Amino acid sequence: MHFQKELENKIQSKNKEFNTKKTILLIDGDDERAIKAAELIAKSGLLNAVLLVNKKNDDVSNNIKQEVVSLEKQKEYANLFLELRKGKETPESAEKSMKNNPFYAMMMLKNKEVDGIVGGLNYTTADILRAAFKVIGPKQGIKTISSAMIMHKEEEKFIFSDISVNIKPNSDQLAEIGINAKEFAKNLGLDTNVAFLSFSTDSSAVSEESKLVADAVEKYNSISKDKKAIGEIQFDAAIDPKVRQAKYKKESYSGKTNIFVFPNLDAGNIGYKIAQRLGNYGAIGPVITGIAEPVNDLSRGSTVEDVYNTILITTLQSFKEEK
Repeated sequence: MHFQKELENKIQSKNKEFNTKKTILLIDGDDERAIKAAELIAKSGLLNAVLLVNKKNDDVSNNIKQEVVSLEKQKEYANLFLELRKGKETPESAEKSMKNNPFYAMMMLKNKEVDGIVGGLNYTTADILRAAFKVIGPKQGIKTISSAMIMHKEEEKFIFSDISVNIKPNSDQLAEIGINAKEFAKNLGLDTNVAFLSFSTDSSAVSEESKLVADAVEKYNSISKDKKAIGEIQFDAAIDPKVRQAKYKKESYSGKTNIFVFPNLDAGNIGYKIAQRLGNYGAIGPVITGIAEPVNDLSRGSTVEDVYNTILITTLQSFKEEK
């Protein structure tokens, strides 16, 4: 709850700074959890939440907007999508895509009808990412779209990445996963102490896997304009400055790491779930990072609070687009 209040205060401050309220579209507008989260958003007054629905729900409060999928808009978006994809789609495949709500939603975002998208209660991560990749794509200068999980407990906040997108990244992709996570942390007003994790610390165990991580750190540090990342490094040395001092001999920032870049999806996904289940950390995400517009995925097991928090995160990301 503490972190949630922080997010709300940040949005309130941004609203005053930009003199605007953002609009976030919920792809799963028919889902009761999305409806309840939209009700909480309406009560907060921080932004506008819109439910994407196939048929208007008369039980939903009148102060919550429902965007009903229409045949007319499906045809309009299919033509725009066909033009956007430049020969990669046929008229038939474009029309078929627009009958899929994640694609329909992404076209609304591409068309600047909304400022961000949250979805996944009734769709797989692959459904959301496929539409995001094809319609929105990565940020300029970035080739790798990745994901991050915000792990929080009391005053502590960490970013874990990548946890849901890139199964076995190469060193270039791993470096960009780090860049994406760092930029996301900055967007939240967090520190940018980045560590690239491995089973090895500073070549204590040399293998193809540890070399790949070390190479990614070099690439990250060559393109990042902020403080240098550390790695390859084991988790204990990354989290504890005293252990780091004893084991890691290269240049390092002071204090704890707050952004952990995992070497592959196995490690990242397992790592965040261990922290969540055994360490009792709250987990918000997965947040999609490195994408050109704010789009975020939800676990199909998400609670109303998870949906609400993800909407807040998406809103904060949307302000960055104006800078």
